[in-house]
Formats: sequence, C-alpha cells, structure tokens
Amino acid sequence: MRNFQDIDLMLWNSFMGKAYSVSDCFKENGIGVLVRACKNEGFNIIVEDPARIDFYTTFTKNDLTPRLSELSTHIFGKGDIENTVSMRREWNHLQDNLTKIIKEKMENYLEGLAQKISKNKVKVLGIKTWLGDRFAYSEKLAKRVSELCPNTLIIAGGPQVNQFKTHALEKSPFDFCIDVEGETTLTKIIHITREMYSRGRTKSEVIKRITELAEAGEIFNLIYKDGNGTVKETAIKRLSLNLKPFPLYEKEDGKVNIAVINESSGCYYGKCNFCTHPNITGRYQARDINITLAEIKKTIREMGVGLFRFAGSTTPVSLSSRIADAITKEGLTLEYSMFVRAENGARERIDELIETYERIIRSGLRAVFLGTEVVNNEILSKTMSKGNSVDDIYFTIKAIKQASYNQRKHLDVGVSFIYPCPIPSGSGITHEQVLEENLCFLRKLKSENYMPDSVLITPAAPLPATVWQIEPRRFGFNMPEDYLQTILRYEYELTKDPSMWPELNISLHGMKFMDMLKMAGFMEKKVREMGYTVNVSDEHCLAARSAGFVGQMGLEEFKIKSDLALLTTNYGFLRDVYQKINDYSRKLAEKNFSSTNKIFFAEEKLHDNKACCYHRPRNISP
Repeated sequence: MRNFQDIDLMLWNSFMGKAYSVSDCFKENGIGVLVRACKNEGFNIIVEDPARIDFYTTFTKNDLTPRLSELSTHIFGKGDIENTVSMRREWNHLQDNLTKIIKEKMENYLEGLAQKISKNKVKVLGIKTWLGDRFAYSEKLAKRVSELCPNTLIIAGGPQVNQFKTHALEKSPFDFCIDVEGETTLTKIIHITREMYSRGRTKSEVIKRITELAEAGEIFNLIYKDGNGTVKETAIKRLSLNLKPFPLYEKEDGKVNIAVINESSGCYYGKCNFCTHPNITGRYQARDINITLAEIKKTIREMGVGLFRFAGSTTPVSLSSRIADAITKEGLTLEYSMFVRAENGARERIDELIETYERIIRSGLRAVFLGTEVVNNEILSKTMSKGNSVDDIYFTIKAIKQASYNQRKHLDVGVSFIYPCPIPSGSGITHEQVLEENLCFLRKLKSENYMPDSVLITPAAPLPATVWQIEPRRFGFNMPEDYLQTILRYEYELTKDPSMWPELNISLHGMKFMDMLKMAGFMEKKVREMGYTVNVSDEHCLAARSAGFVGQMGLEEFKIKSDLALLTTNYGFLRDVYQKINDYSRKLAEKNFSSTNKIFFAEEKLHDNKACCYHRPRNISP
C-alpha cells in the first residue's frame, strides 16, 4: 500500500460521475505537463484521475442500465412512432432516476476524496475544471475540503478557468485560480506553501503572502481576491512552447493511448468574432519542429504509443507540411489528427495544396477538422470576421480530399457549422436562406465526391471574451447580467431531448435559446437525411478508424454505439473499442523498432538526460 503521507500536491481531474465523451479517457496531456514540472522541482505529488474506463464501469454500475440499453435500441433506432413516444417517456423517467443515483454516488465519492486529502495532510489541491456538472462538483469538493482540511490550499485551473478567467473565482470556494498554464505559477505557490508550513504558519497567512506577491506583480497567471474581496488577475506570462516540459505519463495508467502533441499554440489568424481561443492561448506560437519530433519519438519509445492528436487551435499547412517532412525523413510510423483552417486563395493554390497535403498524409495524417461556420460571404465577413471566403473553404476541402484519393489513404474531414448564427443588420438575409445555402454546399460536395466525413452543428453562443460576448447587441444577442455565471455551470443534458434542457436565458434576433436548439436540430436532421454522419470530431474519427470501423457506415456505427454507451452508462462497447485502439497504437509504435530504428532510439536514449535538462523549468524560490 502506497504511503501518501506528506503530500505536497494532489491533482484531481474533475468528473461528473459518468463518462462525458469518447475522448474522456485519452492521455491527459495538461496534467502530465504539470506532473513533469512538479517532479522536476522535487515535490511529492499524487494524481487522482477517474477518467479511465475501468473506473467508469465500476463507479456507474446500477440496476437501470439494462433497461436503458433495451430502450435505446428502440428510441434511437427505427421503431414504431407511437411506441417510441411511450418509450421516450419511460427513458426520461429512468434518466431522472439515473441522475439521482449518480448524484448520490458522487456525493459519497467527494466525501471519500476529501477524507483522503485530510488524512494525508495534502498541502495543495489542484483541480482541473471542465464545463457544467464537472465544474459544479469541483466547487463541492473545494467546499468540503475547506471544512475537513482547513490547511489545504485549493487551486482551480484547466479549460473552464482558462475560458472564464476571473468569473471562475467570483462565486466559487477556491482559494486561487491559475489561468492559461501552471507550470511556473503552481510550482512557485507550492514552494511558498511548503516553506511557510514548515515554519508553522497558517493557511490564511499563506494566502495573504501569495496575495501580496500578486498585488506586487511578482507572480503571474494568478486569479485571486484582494483584501476587499475583489477578484483580480495578474499579468499573463506564457512559457515558450520550446521551453515547456514534456508531459510525464504512467505507462500502465488505464488510459487510451492517443497522446496530445503541442506542435503549436493559438491561431495564426485569431480574429474570428465568435472564437474564444485567443482569450485562452494568446498570440500564435509555432514550436520548434525538432522539439516536436523529439517528443513524438520519446512517446513512441517510452510509452509504446503510435497515435497522436496535434493540439494547436489551427495548425497551418506551412507548419504541418514541415513537421510531415521531418517525420518522413526520420522514417517514423505514426498516425495523427489535427484542426486546420481554410487556406486563403485556395482556388488559385489548389494544385499546391493537393501536393502539400499528399506529403502530410504520407507522414500519417488521418483526420482533420475545419471550421466552415456558414456558407455566406456577407455573414463570414461582417458578423463572423472569419477571414475566409466560401471559395476558400470549398477548395480547401476539395484539396484535402483529392490528396487522400491520390495517396489511396482515407483521410477523415470534419466540418463545423454555426446555425442559427448572427445575421448582418439590414442585409435582408434570413435564417431559412442560410440553412438552404449550408445544405446546398454539402449537396455540392457530395455530388462531386468530396463529401466531408462528419458535420458538426451548433447554435451561436457568445462565449467569454469574444467580440460576440463583449458587444452582444451589435450582433443581435440578448443576455442577462448573470449570463457568464450561468453558462459556467450549465450542463448540456445530452441524454434528453433539447426541449427538456434547462432554459438558458439568452436570445438571438429575438429567438429564445430553445428555439435556437430546435433550428440546429432541424439542420442536423436534414444533413443526416443527405447521408452525412454528424458530430464526430477529428480525434473521434481517429479513434474509430484505429478500432477498425471502416467507411461512412463504419463511422456511423461507431457514432451511434458510442453515443448509446454514454447515454446508458453501459460501457462494454467503449471498453472493447479502447482495447482495440490501444492494440493498434502499440502496433504502430512497434513498427518503429526495426533494426535501423533500434539503433536510432538507443542513441536518442543516451541524450535523454541532456534533453531533460533543456526542458527543465527554472527552480523558482518564493
């Protein structure tokens, strides 16, 4: 039994009592980077990461799952309409009961976790926060830890803090939040906490000292409350991607072996009115290709992982092509996915783009996702500030698909739409017109054999710090004063019909949120009728193909069965899929261990200590 006494830091990956997405169980890059940084500082840390299929299966086990699984085949299949209505009522009733069961399980889990923190006198609790219920449960854990362990400093970070900034602390029981990245800020806080506790100081004195450093501008990326209780944030300071430590993973961690690679950060365009990425990532950074390649090789060699997801908000083709050339030159075997942006002047550059994407596909690219948003140049320009034309989007999709045909290697292309969306004032454009233009675009691509593999449709939403949120009335949005606090904790109840979701008191051009959801659902229905698979992201396409699901029918089967697993908490399908992905990822990695590459990897290992020194963050004393 491991001794958890004298723990400097516990990192908890928040969860909602059940799986939220297929990618929940993928390798946890953000926590891995923090673990590496903290280990480099000599801290004693433990990680509580429930996002593992074995944990989910055991935790969610309940008597309702068999009946939910039975109902799902009728409700989401092609059953009799009258019976389906009756079954839907039973489904909703059982889902309400399941919610109560999961809530009780979570209350017991959080109590047990808080007791564990108290027993082991954890100095700092770091919480990776996510949206909706996961944020709400993070708050509940923080409250209970404060009651049981008054000396444990509680710090929240992760995607939800990165997006909502100071709003994440305004009404939450956390002591501090760390914005953007925590490699430097968190380690500095732990040094301060350890040093002050060793001298018998109290938590309130630690908080006061950290707040003084924040007020003096001597600590970065920190969200805190001043002496008057006003929430503030210190200046943001990001490490260069070239200096960030590689993530530290446990080899047998029960995770899905798809690893994240930070080949770039942010978006090289970064001017879309609806996008929150610039608020999170700051200015665009491209990582040194040699360092990206070193991390890929290290992950292949040490973890036996051959599947990767590039994490950049938008990886430009100029960067991805150079990474691809480096992968090919090294003779590496891997497969990966990434998010891309339509290329300006794509019509005129189509031959160049096809040739470039052929090289990228040869290096292992197997899935991309691209933001289409809307097929109307006036909206793209005036209300979205997209920086692309419809032509750019169409010919980029065409180039990527043609490149895959030329290479005889399937490449999944996903596209996303925002519908309904803000319409320029006085333009005379209607939502019905927008819908038809979107559908015509997809019909054209299908008829010309350039059909995207997945279509994602979401209604417009003014996300924090976007132009849409800062100037809502200019774009036709109406929002209550507590809007950000509401969506900070808003849970999209995917198990229920959207008409039964909690009301979100916003509107677009006078349309209520529920009406917006219905319009998005109507477009989704039309897109499905055209033969498209909907709502499968690039990394989920990569997962499906790695698990052996082939063609459009295979992707559709993967989507349906994984959705039903998430909705019913019957995770047998996901368990099998994850095993197949891990087997495939391992076999890809093993292909790199030819007689030639064995020598290469052995030479690489000799230089590991030097590489670790290069990536080690500076030791910052309080």
